[in-house]
Amino acid sequence: MDNKSVPVMYKTRHCILTALLLVVLPAICVAQFNASPNSMSGTLTGDKRLNLNTILLKIAATSDSLNKKAGIEKLYLQFDKPYYALNDTLWFKAYLLNASYLVPSVKSGFIYADILNDSSKVVKQYRFPVGEGLTWGNIGLSDKEFTAGTYTLKAYTTWMRNYGDDGFFTKQFYISNAGESSLLVNSTIGETTANGVSTANVKLLFSDINKTAYAVKPLQLQVIAGSKRLYNQKLQTGVDGALDVNFSIPEKASNLAIVATSDTKDKKAIIPIPLNRAENADIQFMPEGGNLVAGTVSKIGFKAIDEDGRGIDISGGIFNQNQVPVSRLTTTHNGMGSFNLDVVPGETYTAKIIFPGGIVKTVQLPAVKSSGTVLHVTNTGESDSLDVVIGATADIAAAGNSYFLIGKARGIVCYAAVVGFHDGRYLTKKIAKSLFPSGIAHFVLMTTKEAPLNERLVFINHDDNLSISLNTGKTVYDTRDSIGIKLKITDASGKPVTGSFSMAVTDDAQVKADSLNSENILSRFLLTSDIRGYIEQPGYYFSANKPAVWNDLDNLLLTQGWVSYDLKQPPKFEAEPELKVSGRITNVFNKNLKGTQVLLLSKSPQIIKDTLTGPDGRFSFTRFPRVDTPVFIVQAVNKRGKSFNVIVNIDEVKPPDYAKSEFPPLAPWYVNSDTTLLNYTKTNKVAKQQEYAPDGGHILKEVKITAKKIVKDSQNLNGPGNADIVLDEKEVEKQGKKTFLDVLLEKVNGFRLKYKKGVPYYAVDGLASWFIIDGYDLRTVIHPDTTDDVIAYLKNHTAEDIKGIEVMTTSKNALSYYRRFCPECQLGSVAFIEITTRSGHGPIIDNTPGVYLYKPLPISWPKQFYKPKYLVKDAIGKIPDLRSTINWEPNIVTDSNGEASVSFYSAGSASTYTMIVEGTDMNGNLGYTVKKLTIKK
Repeated sequence: MDNKSVPVMYKTRHCILTALLLVVLPAICVAQFNASPNSMSGTLTGDKRLNLNTILLKIAATSDSLNKKAGIEKLYLQFDKPYYALNDTLWFKAYLLNASYLVPSVKSGFIYADILNDSSKVVKQYRFPVGEGLTWGNIGLSDKEFTAGTYTLKAYTTWMRNYGDDGFFTKQFYISNAGESSLLVNSTIGETTANGVSTANVKLLFSDINKTAYAVKPLQLQVIAGSKRLYNQKLQTGVDGALDVNFSIPEKASNLAIVATSDTKDKKAIIPIPLNRAENADIQFMPEGGNLVAGTVSKIGFKAIDEDGRGIDISGGIFNQNQVPVSRLTTTHNGMGSFNLDVVPGETYTAKIIFPGGIVKTVQLPAVKSSGTVLHVTNTGESDSLDVVIGATADIAAAGNSYFLIGKARGIVCYAAVVGFHDGRYLTKKIAKSLFPSGIAHFVLMTTKEAPLNERLVFINHDDNLSISLNTGKTVYDTRDSIGIKLKITDASGKPVTGSFSMAVTDDAQVKADSLNSENILSRFLLTSDIRGYIEQPGYYFSANKPAVWNDLDNLLLTQGWVSYDLKQPPKFEAEPELKVSGRITNVFNKNLKGTQVLLLSKSPQIIKDTLTGPDGRFSFTRFPRVDTPVFIVQAVNKRGKSFNVIVNIDEVKPPDYAKSEFPPLAPWYVNSDTTLLNYTKTNKVAKQQEYAPDGGHILKEVKITAKKIVKDSQNLNGPGNADIVLDEKEVEKQGKKTFLDVLLEKVNGFRLKYKKGVPYYAVDGLASWFIIDGYDLRTVIHPDTTDDVIAYLKNHTAEDIKGIEVMTTSKNALSYYRRFCPECQLGSVAFIEITTRSGHGPIIDNTPGVYLYKPLPISWPKQFYKPKYLVKDAIGKIPDLRSTINWEPNIVTDSNGEASVSFYSAGSASTYTMIVEGTDMNGNLGYTVKKLTIKK
């Protein structure tokens, strides 16, 4: 073969898919750079070149084979709005696509959604069925399960867990709450430094939910840093509700906040104090290709992040070791930018960074390597090709070695070439963008032994997204008017497409939708799912086709890491195409039992299934009818029909353990709230009530009916239910697979870990905890010597093992426990916690031999979004219509003409609506659009 490209192995549009089969062979352009005096590329002998091409083809084929086997999935959820209130409903549409071709994934039949609080602890977990890569549903934000605050939703499939949670869909939102106890706070925070001491100057303005000043009222103010209290003072607000707070900032303080509590303790506000100290800012310099190499010109990306994890604007200069300026830098978007540097051998470089306010900080650049290679890619938006330059130091070039340059997109090798420095130190080449699909292309320069040397990410944009047209018929509608929307969806060539789409219509007076800059279906599947770390305003990079935006996108890819989906070990988690109950039958010596009969029973719906275990003792049940809240009894008997010496082991997958959230913290909803959010928060409660009285009937005030809770079979010395805190069986069942410890921490007020002279112990409102299990003292049965032993016990059993929990703290309820278990203890020093188990056998909790009660996570099926209908006679309306989400359409399917229709009624106030439509044609093409609609009185 001569110095030309090896023929492309297949020819399809942008490495994507053949329309009917949904199967693609890898597109590889195995090439060598053309030799010319300008490019300084060289040639190889025929045999060596043939051998390297063979190796390269094998690498590409292996990579694509692994990618196909991996079946990587990507997930995106469209929400109806960006924030919610207590007792509101979160509506969503989920798109689960194959990562390589962006067609519906056939691997998974369920997606999971975990909702985490601001401590990254899972509050609720949901499971939704998926069909043809699509599902939609709703999550009720009941005040019985949620409190006001910031939450993060993590969505994934079981199969996605094999690649870590980098690929999970992540969405942060907050839940607000309007009530008589609500305090609104406007805060202005300044910082001064004198004699090396930093002082926070905080101006606070307090009011109620109606913006009436919280005037001349005493407030207890605490300044905290995490869990540590720094200051505590009682102050009184002025006639305008104002307070000035000044305090010194400890040098290593973090997570600072002011806690304001009213005298009666019925009002409380937590005001975060963001600290953007220059000395704690994170400044990162990332040379293109990975390294600064002597004797080359390097493009260097940089990123400046404040203490909260958000980008900050900086400027400054680059200086050599003699403090001579050699380059300048300035951010262009969200703390990012880039500059060029002529890297001189033996030099060291520093950056003098100027922060807002004039503070200067010196940061060291990466060390200069005396020997190595560089990879530079110029990617202009208007060009149809990439300009690639590969450089090397003189010693590397003189060695005459060959290298592989591989370009991947969506896990598929789209370009591969053998290169070598045989005539000089630089190689240049134009690579057609048409070889790659839209999205991120990942270039790697590696040795012929597959050791990576340089990497570079670039973005390919073919402008091949779907076009979504919304015809509203009229430009202005009346309140409570019938609105009809006609959708027309076409592909990049103007041809109509059939596909699945979702539409959210929200009231701008209540919902401040950051529709241009927030995550959308394009940014998710084409950008954020392939790079690591938090990305501010991902939708910005798709908001306009301008050189500035294109440059900012390239800087983003210079500074963000690549997400690797390589599955180098056997998968730990199986794909979950359908509901499945499986496990293994063993004897007490953990030996597999072959040919054992296994019976599965369910009451609702009634299900009876049976099977025999295989040689490995395993069994499996599939093909279930629709099951909302599955509860299965799995029973196994040996060949003599007995359950003695038979153990049922069910395959149960624990939820993921999440690290601290990568999202910067959101301020509480009541701090510096804008008018839009306050309108929404105040009107949400009334709007939700309308869903239960849509015909204008009277809405009764909430009536709370309280009854004594009873824990069946409890050994409570006072009688079942006679306790200060009671969690009955109904409440415990809701906790699912949470551990005893999690249930106590979340459901028993005041239960927490405390320390006495450095020794940890659990307490309830300061009273040392004493655990009783089915009437047996935990200490005397399992001999826990330390708090660690107690923690181990509480963590090794789940809520499924218990019927209830009763806590005795007052003398009235605890006296009998003092007499029996601790007569020497001082009254008022101990909280006795009685736990009633299902087995009733005390602390040693065993399942019945041969029987297993299996409660997998319930399956949530979608509900109908409520839409009022107004007749002519009802035009005025009997009650206000205060909806924030005016319409939610999760399942819009276009016909063969690419058309679909949607209708709904406007609400009761003049406003502007935002309509967001997203979706896919199910053949790898995505669409997203935003349009406004005016409503007049």
